Amino acid sequence: MGTTELMLGGLLAGLVLAGGLVGFVAGVVGTSAPRTLGPLGRFRSALHGSDQSAAARAQLRARWIVGGVLGLAAWAVTGWMVVGLLLVLLAVGLPWLLSPGKAATIRITELDALAEWTRRLADVLYLGVGLEQAMKDSRRTAPAALERPVGELAARLQSGWRPEDALIGFADHLNDATADKVCAALILRASDRGPGLARNLEDLADSVRDEVRQRREIEADRAKPRTTVRWMTFMTLAIIGAGSFDTAYIEPYGTVLGQLVLTMLIAGFAGVLAWMRQLATFRSTPRFLAADPRSSVTLTAPTPRQVADRRAAALAGGAR
Repeated sequence: MGTTELMLGGLLAGLVLAGGLVGFVAGVVGTSAPRTLGPLGRFRSALHGSDQSAAARAQLRARWIVGGVLGLAAWAVTGWMVVGLLLVLLAVGLPWLLSPGKAATIRITELDALAEWTRRLADVLYLGVGLEQAMKDSRRTAPAALERPVGELAARLQSGWRPEDALIGFADHLNDATADKVCAALILRASDRGPGLARNLEDLADSVRDEVRQRREIEADRAKPRTTVRWMTFMTLAIIGAGSFDTAYIEPYGTVLGQLVLTMLIAGFAGVLAWMRQLATFRSTPRFLAADPRSSVTLTAPTPRQVADRRAAALAGGAR
């Protein structure tokens, strides 16, 4: 065994030992940071998260299947396991790396539609229509981006849901802190039924419009580093593809040590790309109408007697 191989082996062993010691101490002593999902938990959340549509999850599963088949075929043909792993990563991770702005664009479109829906709701309230009836009727004039959540909101109200619970479900569907502001105003007015709601909704619609404009400007600025990431990825893949035809160049990677070094290089490159994507991705503001999953407080469901008392109080308040 040569000196270079001994140095690489010693370096790898030292890194593994240091990481093991840090993990052991953190596991025994603990940390002051709040409990969050680990890497595996975040991966599962991204794979099966509720914020993904059924079509998006189906596309992701299809990419996993196609990537796995191509990876096994490449491993069988070339005899290099790293090539198979690389194809799996390309099939699954490349669309994710190269399209970080898609989710932000969809969110901006939804917020723009929310501002329009809020203003239309205010116009109807100015005519003297009740809030609950106005929300039911808004299904017919809802913007295209909000047809489904507004339709579900109206259906819940027609089926006898309390307006507060129906609006909470509406906010959960939109899953945005800005939408929580609008829903919180509607929830307060649904229980209080005081004046000034139409004017308040108009102000909220203007506020949402301003935030949409700011987010569009931010996304335009972030398009530049995203383009840089795309070109860097394509150039790197082109260099790898051209170099694979030179047998003398790739011969050192045919050994076990060469496969290990190549795996580390690919992992490092993928990590840099993921880090650059994270820098160019919009970080949403935490919602305030959603329960914190890190909280240790558990909420018990109301009893039937409590539900009946709440309905009686709501009816009494409406009668007054």
